[in-house]
Amino acid sequence: MLIRILICVAAVTGMMATPALAQDGYWPDRYVNVYDYLSGAGETPPELSPDGRLLAQMQYRGVDSPGGELVIRDLDSPGQPEISRTDLTGYDVVYMVWANAQRLLVTIRTNGFVQAGGQRVDVPVIRTVSFDPWDTSRPVVLFQNEGRRVFRNVNNAFWSAVVDILPGDDAHVLMPAYRDRNLDLWRVNVFTGDAELVERGTERTAYWFTNTNGQAAMRVDLSTDRRRVHVFTRAPDSRRWRRSASYLTNELVEAAPEFDFAGHGGAPGEIIIFGRPEGSDKVGLYRFDLAEGEYGAPLAIEDRVDISRTIVDGRSRRLLGYVRSDGANEVVILDPALDAHYQRIVTRFDEDLTIVPRGFRGDRMMLHASSPREAGALYFYEAASDEITHVYSVSPNLHESDLNDVDVVSYSSRDGMALQAYLTIPRQGLGSNTPLVVLPHGGPEARDLYGYDMVAQYFASNGYAVLQPNFRGSAGYGRAFAEAGYGEWGGRMQQDIDDAIAAVIAAGQVDGGRVCIAGFSYGGYAALMGGAQRPDFYDCVFAGAPVTNLISFVEYWQENNEAAAEYWERAIGHPRRDRARLEAASPVNLADQFTMPVLIAHGIRDGIVPFEQSQEMAGELNSAGVVVDFAIYDRAGHQFSRSADMSSVLRSAVQLFDRTIGPDRG
Repeated sequence: MLIRILICVAAVTGMMATPALAQDGYWPDRYVNVYDYLSGAGETPPELSPDGRLLAQMQYRGVDSPGGELVIRDLDSPGQPEISRTDLTGYDVVYMVWANAQRLLVTIRTNGFVQAGGQRVDVPVIRTVSFDPWDTSRPVVLFQNEGRRVFRNVNNAFWSAVVDILPGDDAHVLMPAYRDRNLDLWRVNVFTGDAELVERGTERTAYWFTNTNGQAAMRVDLSTDRRRVHVFTRAPDSRRWRRSASYLTNELVEAAPEFDFAGHGGAPGEIIIFGRPEGSDKVGLYRFDLAEGEYGAPLAIEDRVDISRTIVDGRSRRLLGYVRSDGANEVVILDPALDAHYQRIVTRFDEDLTIVPRGFRGDRMMLHASSPREAGALYFYEAASDEITHVYSVSPNLHESDLNDVDVVSYSSRDGMALQAYLTIPRQGLGSNTPLVVLPHGGPEARDLYGYDMVAQYFASNGYAVLQPNFRGSAGYGRAFAEAGYGEWGGRMQQDIDDAIAAVIAAGQVDGGRVCIAGFSYGGYAALMGGAQRPDFYDCVFAGAPVTNLISFVEYWQENNEAAAEYWERAIGHPRRDRARLEAASPVNLADQFTMPVLIAHGIRDGIVPFEQSQEMAGELNSAGVVVDFAIYDRAGHQFSRSADMSSVLRSAVQLFDRTIGPDRG
C-alpha cells in the first residue's frame, strides 16, 4: 500500500534496545518458543528469471544472522548443482529483481559512510548490485559513476527501489535516487552501473510510477510536514504535471488508499488506479486517463467491502487481479488465460489457503500461499509438467501443527449493524471452559484479515481463544463504515467489541468467566477502556503503547503537526469544543474504576503515541491502588520492532493471562 511506503520514507526509525522491565528469557515459554513466531526467514523471496529458467534464492545460516549465500539454480537442469553460489555473509538482502535473463539486481544493506556537510558520517548503507548469474565474481554496483552528489548522498543511504524493469530494454532499468535533496528518476545501465538522469523531482518527491512506454506518468510528493500526500499525473510526452489527488496520511492510520498506482493500462495514456474517487464509498479499481485527469468506469468494485489488495505482475506492471476479504479471502483473476491456469492450480492446494499468482515467467509461475496456519510460502508451478514445487517459507521454524484454525464470526451490534470478527481457536478447541483473550486492532482505521496473525497465533498457541472484532471505525468496509467511528472512541466502537464477546459466549465457544482484553496502540486504548467500563467482567488488561488521554493526545498533534491534528480532531474530537466528552472517554480519568491487574508496555522513543501517555496512566492506576506493571523499553519505538523487545512484551502478556485466566490463576 502506498501509505505504508510513504510512512517508511517519511521517518527513519530510531535504534531499539532492551526493556527496563521483563528482561528477555525471564521465564520460559509454556508451550511454544516465541522466537519461532518472531523470526522470519530473514530473506527476500526467491525470484524467477524473465524466461523462467533460473531461480535466485538466498540460503541463510540462521534466521537471526544477516546475509547468507545467494544461490542461483538452472531449473531446466534439475539434476545439476547450482550454477553459482555467492557468499553475502554480513549483508542484509533487502530484495532481488531480475533486470533481464542475464542480470540479477540484489539490493543489500551494510555498514558504511556517507559525506554530509563535509563530514564523514557512519550509517547503514543500501546499495544495488548487478550480478551475472553465470559468473557472480564480477558484480557491478549501480550509480558508481555519480560520485558524491548521488552515490555517497546521505539521503540514498536508507532505501533503494526499481520503478520500471523496462522489459523492452535489456540494458537499463529506471530507479529513483536523490541528487542533493531531490528524488530524481534515473535510467541505469545494469551492465556498467552508469546512471543517467531522466526526470527531475523535488525535495518533497517520495516515489515515481511509469506508463507502458517507460515514461514517468505519476509522481507522489509529501507535503513539507510529511503528513499530506499529493499525487501528480502526466500525459505521455507532456511536460505538465497535474495534481490528481491530495489526502492526509498518519502513522496510526492504515486507511484504504485514496489514489494508488495499480498497474499499466492498455495504452501509454492510461494507468490503473486502486482507490476511491470522490463521492464513492468503496475502494475499487479504475482506469485513469492521464491526459484528462479523469476516472473511467470501474474495472472492479465490491458491494460490501473495499478491495483488500491488488495483484500486479512485478515485471510487466500489468494488473492481474485482486483480493476481496469479506470474512475469508477470495482471489479474483482478471485475465481469462491466467485465470484458466489459476483455477486448475488452486484445486491442488488446501481450500483454506489464499493462493496469489505473481505472473508467468516462461512456462513457470510463482505462487504465494498463506492462511491462518501458513505464515507465507512460495511455490513455483511448471505448466509443461503440471508440477508444483515448494521453494520458500516466510517463517521456516513454524509448522502447520504449531498454528491454529480461525473461525469467521458474523454478528450484529446492539443497534443492528452487521459486523465481523475472527476467532483463533487454541489447540484444546472451543467450549465453555476455554479462556478468551479479546484483541482489538490498532489504527483504528485498520482491519483484521483472515490469515496468519503473529500475535493472535502466539496467544492461541499458549491455550487462549483470541477474538479480533472489526468494529465500526475499521478500514476495509467503506468510507461510511470508517467514519461511523468518528467521535465514538469509548462509545459505539467499544460497544461493538462488547457485542462480539457476547456473541461467542452465547454460542458456547468460550468461558464467559475467564476473559482478558489486550491490544496495541488504539487496541491498547480499547483494552484500557474495556477495563474501566467493565471492571466486573474482565480479569486482566494488557495495553501496548496505548492512547490514554484523548485531550493531551490531540493537543500533542496540534503542537507538532497541523495536518495530522486535522485528522485526529475529526476522528476523536476537539480538545476545547469536545472537552467533556473526551475527558469521559479517557482511561487516565477512570483509574479508580479498575479492579483487575493491568500491564502497560511502552517504548520511550515512541514518536506516534507519546510515552507520557502510559506514564500518566500507570501513575493514576498506582495511586488508585490498582495492581499495575509498567514495562518501559528504553529504545523502542511505537511498533516494538526489535524481536527482543516484542518477545518480552508477548511473554509478559502471556504470563499475565496465565495468572488470571490460565493455568496459574489463583
